[in-house]
Amino acid sequence: MIEHAVKRGLQHASAMQLFKRAAEDGPQVEMPKWGIAVLATTFVLFVIFMSAVEYTLKDVVATLCMVETPFAAITVSTPEERDAPKDTKEPLLETGPTITLVHQKPITSSIRGTIRHLVSQAGRLARWRGFKIHVLHGLCFSLVANIVSAALPIPDPVRMIIATAVSGAICANLHAAWTHKVVSMPTATRFWQRVPARSNWKLLAFPAAVSAAMPYFSLSVAHGFIPLFGLDRAVNDNFREYNGHQWTSLILRWIAVLVIAISCTIFLCLPAIVTLVRVEASILPEDQDTIVPFDRTFAGKVVPRILGGTGCISFLDAWRSFNWEARRRLIKLYVKIFFILTGLFFVLAHVLAFEVFVIMGPALGKFLSEARQQGHLS
Repeated sequence: MIEHAVKRGLQHASAMQLFKRAAEDGPQVEMPKWGIAVLATTFVLFVIFMSAVEYTLKDVVATLCMVETPFAAITVSTPEERDAPKDTKEPLLETGPTITLVHQKPITSSIRGTIRHLVSQAGRLARWRGFKIHVLHGLCFSLVANIVSAALPIPDPVRMIIATAVSGAICANLHAAWTHKVVSMPTATRFWQRVPARSNWKLLAFPAAVSAAMPYFSLSVAHGFIPLFGLDRAVNDNFREYNGHQWTSLILRWIAVLVIAISCTIFLCLPAIVTLVRVEASILPEDQDTIVPFDRTFAGKVVPRILGGTGCISFLDAWRSFNWEARRRLIKLYVKIFFILTGLFFVLAHVLAFEVFVIMGPALGKFLSEARQQGHLS
């Protein structure tokens, strides 16, 4: 939701006018060309690094967490033979072996453990497996979404919800090919051989449409509470004249919007993406093994096609079969990813700020002073 919120905020007309006015009317800064080259190189390298980390954690590791089915191992132990006195008689009943059911710890319960498992099974580049298909899907999705959005004569946010839903449905088979690449063991299968057959599109279209449109729908729900709580009018208030009661009211209203946004993410967006991934994984060809333990039958809910079934998990069963232990594990994983990416962004901001300070020197103080006098900085 943060990604979609930032994207919509940058695309908004008022935001574009603000950036344009700041660039035209703001104070001019002189920076040597070598300094611009250093800052640009640092920024590009950090963007590449953060994109690689985000793809590994948010896409690859999270997808494996959505499909993994923890298994239990059966251990058989024999009783220890003890030396008995010679004058004792043999026991009437001999003690047999003990059978113990041991629940194995899920591979995806640890980010580091998941990456180690990926590397051991598929090599060092397994951290970014499926990246080419991911980029291709993103390009196709954006192209279709822009075309559909331009053809719909309706205002936002309904237009974006419909456009993304249609785009997700059209590109459903391509997204399924990416999922199969991520969850399966390395094979010599080519890209076009991974794309599911056209007959599977009816099974994938609806969950793909819901998964694609749900972030925009959730964002619209959270955004709708802003005018309901009067926060849109509070932007024009003079906060210096606020008393304690007014500050408390403002903070509580923003906290309420934040809680609503988080709730939409957990109860709407998360089930949508999990459902899509598990539906896609259910149609993985039988000749392809998964890189993590995975119950293809979904506890007997999937009926093979040779027995008259669809060979695919239903939309509702895909989420219901994802038990609470797996849901908690996935939420913990997303929390870890959030703090990791936030920490990396924090480091990036400080590195860029340090480089700007070193490159500009005293000119930086003059630039900030002029920007503060012109009202661009508070």
